[in-house]
Amino acid sequence: MNNEVKREMEKIEIPEELHERAELGIKQVKQEERKRKIYPKWMIGTAAALMIIGASFSVGGSYMVDAAETLLGKIFETEEQEQIQADIQKAAPDPELGAEEAKGSLLQMEQHLKLAKEHLSPEDFEDYSQLIKESMEINVEMLATPEADQEKLDKRLLEIQAELDKYGIYALTIHTLEEAQTMVSYPIKHPAYIPEGYQLIEEEIRTEEANAGEDPVVMLQYHQIDGEFNFYTFTEKIDHSKEDELTWYDHIDSYQLSGYTFEHAYDGGPYHNNVQGMRVTIPEKGYEILMHASLLSKEEMEKVLLSMVE
Repeated sequence: MNNEVKREMEKIEIPEELHERAELGIKQVKQEERKRKIYPKWMIGTAAALMIIGASFSVGGSYMVDAAETLLGKIFETEEQEQIQADIQKAAPDPELGAEEAKGSLLQMEQHLKLAKEHLSPEDFEDYSQLIKESMEINVEMLATPEADQEKLDKRLLEIQAELDKYGIYALTIHTLEEAQTMVSYPIKHPAYIPEGYQLIEEEIRTEEANAGEDPVVMLQYHQIDGEFNFYTFTEKIDHSKEDELTWYDHIDSYQLSGYTFEHAYDGGPYHNNVQGMRVTIPEKGYEILMHASLLSKEEMEKVLLSMVE
C-alpha cells in the first residue's frame, strides 16, 4: 500500500465498532503485498495482479515489444502485445502506478520461462509456454471485460494451473527446511517463543527462479487459535538490492537490543492500524529475519525474533 493511499484512508472517520475490521482489512492488504513478492504475479490468477503488471505496458513503452528476442516476446506476437497493451491501458486507473514493480514482474516471468526451458524438452516447453500464454490472456480478459463470465474464466485458470503444476517447474523453487539449511551457513530456526494463543499454520521455503536452489527465503505463519490475527516471519540472506519492506510503513525506529540491531516499523495518523513490521539483522552471519504482525505488541515481536537468533 503506497503512502498516498494510506494517508487518504487515515482521513476517513471510522466508527469505533469498525476499527477491528478496518485493521483486519489493512492487515490482509499488507500480507497480500508480501504474497505478491513470493509468488509470480502472472501465476496468482487474479485480475488485480494484472493491474500492476499492466503499468509496464503503458509507461515508457512495452517491455515485451522492446524485447523481441526474449522468451516472453516469442510467446506473444506483436499484434497480441498491442492488444494486451490497449486492453490494460483502458482498464488501469493509474498507468504510472507500480511501473517499476511491473517491470520486475515481467522479468520474473521471463526467468520462469528460462527455468522451464532448461528442464523441459522442446515439445514440453512449447506446450508449457502456450499454457502460460492462455493464462495471461484470460487474466487480461477478466480485467478488460468485466461483463465476461468470470466464474468460467476462473475455472479455466485453475485448470491451467493444475496442468502447469504437472511439469514440476514451480516445484524446483520449493524446498524443505532441511534442504534450505544445507544452502546457507547461518542457522534457520523456528521461534522458541510463541505468543500465547498462536500456533504455526504454514511453513514455506522458496528460492528465486533466477537462482533456483540458492538463497532461500523461509516464511513461517502463525495464527491465533481462536481469532483472526496472525504474524509472519521471513528468514533470508541480507540483500540490499531488494525493496525494503519496512518502507511500507510510515515510521521506522532503529535501536540495539541484547546486542542485536533491531528496526521497528509502524504507521501513524489518528486511525493507524495494528499492523507492524520488525527486523533483526545479523550482519556477521549475513542474514536477517523480518516480521509482519497484526495486534502483537512491540515487546512480543521482539521476544519472537530474539528467540530465533539467540
